[in-house]
Amino acid sequence: MAGTPLRTRLSFSLVTTLVVLGGAELGLRGAGWPSLNGAFTHNEPYWVVDPNLKDAARDHREEGRTFAISTDDNGLRPPHHPVDKPAGAFRLMALGCSTTFGWGVADAETYPARLESLAREGGQAKVEVINGGQPGYTSFQGLWLWDQVLHRYDPDVVLIGYIVQDARTAAYTDRSQAILQGDGRYLKDHVLYRSRIYLGLRSLLGEVQVRAKERPDGSAEGVNRVPPADYVDNLRTLVAKVQASGATPVLFGYPLERAGYTQGHRAILQAAAQELGVPHIDPQVEMEAASQAQNLYFTQDRGHANAAGNDWIARKVYASLQSQHLLGP
Repeated sequence: MAGTPLRTRLSFSLVTTLVVLGGAELGLRGAGWPSLNGAFTHNEPYWVVDPNLKDAARDHREEGRTFAISTDDNGLRPPHHPVDKPAGAFRLMALGCSTTFGWGVADAETYPARLESLAREGGQAKVEVINGGQPGYTSFQGLWLWDQVLHRYDPDVVLIGYIVQDARTAAYTDRSQAILQGDGRYLKDHVLYRSRIYLGLRSLLGEVQVRAKERPDGSAEGVNRVPPADYVDNLRTLVAKVQASGATPVLFGYPLERAGYTQGHRAILQAAAQELGVPHIDPQVEMEAASQAQNLYFTQDRGHANAAGNDWIARKVYASLQSQHLLGP
């Protein structure tokens, strides 16, 4: 092909490359790769509690009892406020998982509800708190919910409290679950993941969990639902989105009875706050001391604060927001 024009040679090479890649793509699809082993924790990557519930009973299985919840049009738990913010109102929004949602306690006993009550008792009648917590949520779902719903509440301060579920282990990361299940709500913004070749490259790099890792004994080895690298990216993105809306983001390390498996993500949260120059609240050390002196978590469900624990958390958050002048004018 010595006498063949360069343009012709390049065109031939391009066509050959496309044919090879196309064949590889079809081959991978025909082979059914990747195949999923094991069920996901949730049936889909994104979910919200049913809207417009009124004192609906929920089973607190570990404690052998039920508790009642109510939700607004968007599936958010009280305090309930209209999406359109009234003139003069100052809105706080709490983001997080079932710990923020208030699993096991009454509507008025969740930490966001107690936070609003404390503000009102302190003479700040214009403060409104929006409970943006949803059971099972990580920062992955939180980004989606912010874009879909939460930003419309026009908050002034947003407590970004994703940590408890982000640090948990599962067979697949949340991002991998969205990709492998072909969820259109994720893939429309990440269209390359529709390609099996691209997915294979990402898998080799360890960025997509296409199969639960196996130990020598044959049991599955879990991964963080949101691995450290993804956690950092999600925090940066959430902070940027909150700031773009005109609100002040606060990175909140929701406290557990013991830090345990969340310790690594807590360090990341603190480092992210320093890097991004945003406020940071983490009463974990104080909680570990306080919970030794009083019962702040359920007896059989140590991952969720009881009514006294939610009140304790609300008071710590309220005091910290006050000291940082983040409770409005």
